[in-house]
Order: sequence, then structure tokens, then C-alpha cells
Amino acid sequence: MIDANDTGDNTAECPQVDELIAAATASHSFACKRGCSWCCHQLIVMVNHADGEAILDAAEARMSREQFRAFAVTVRRQAREIDSMPYEDAETRTWTCPLLVDNQCIVYDVRPIACRSVFSSDASCCKAMLEAERFDDLTDAQQALATEIGERAMSLQIAANDLRPIDAPIELRALLARLLARRAER
Repeated sequence: MIDANDTGDNTAECPQVDELIAAATASHSFACKRGCSWCCHQLIVMVNHADGEAILDAAEARMSREQFRAFAVTVRRQAREIDSMPYEDAETRTWTCPLLVDNQCIVYDVRPIACRSVFSSDASCCKAMLEAERFDDLTDAQQALATEIGERAMSLQIAANDLRPIDAPIELRALLARLLARRAER
């Protein structure tokens, strides 16, 4: 069973990241579990090149050839759509992560730091955040929890990136589309 305290091992080159996230979340109880994917429908998932390579390798290894082709088409389409619109418009749309299959991340053990650092104590709040058109549409309690989730995630991401070499981060779909294009050229 996947849970918030299972940080996986996508940072084999820097195991301190796993230790950091585990330590920061050990004393908390979270609603995050297998099949809970409310946070997997957002635009901004920043990754670096090494993480993108590991993610793409894992996706290719875990999918049939046909599934991987469909995944690649989805990645390229989403990357083009996101790139073609003003950021403010793209941010208001729901973008289901192309790595999400049957409400489960197919690369969970190598998921980006951005994904590994998001934890919530209330799945219904996460659902409300996804369904709300604007932050102001959430209740005061939901806004407080959403702020807490975001602040904790950002803090963990900054601390994790201080522990490992990092290149310029890029949005997940854009990086995967570039990596797919490079691989196709080989």
C-alpha cells in the first residue's frame, strides 16, 4: 500500500532527500493513500532533467509499447496546449497527470520531488481544491489547509533541492516532451 510516509527511492544519488521528507512528515497523520489522486490534476509540477529521465525510463519500462505510445501522445498534446496559452489560463484548467493510470501514479517510486512533498490531512479538502474555480470559493478552513499544504510542500522542495545538484527546473510535461523528442532522434 502506498502512503504519505512511503517516499520511494527516486533520489538514489541523494538519499538525504528521502530522509528529509520522512523526518518532516513522521509526526503527522495524512489522508494520502493509494488511489487518492486529487493532487495529480494540476498544472505546475516542476522537475529537473535527472528526475525527468528517471520518470521517463520508469514509465517506458512499466507500460506496454501501445500504452507508452499513447502516453507520449498525451504528454506532447498537453505540453503543446500548455505552451500555447497564457499561463493564467493554463493554471485555471484541470490537467490530469499523464503518469496517472487508474488513479495511481505509475512511477510512484520515482515521482518528482514536487509530488513527493505534497501531503494532506483531509482528502475532501484536496477534492474541493481541485473542483473550486477560485481559491476564494473554498471555505476558510479549506483555504487554511490549502495554504498549509502549499507552504509545507514548498519548504520541503526548497530543502530537498539544497541537498542535491539541480539544474534549471522545468514543468513536467514540457520536459517529458523534450526527452521523448530526443529519444525519437536516436
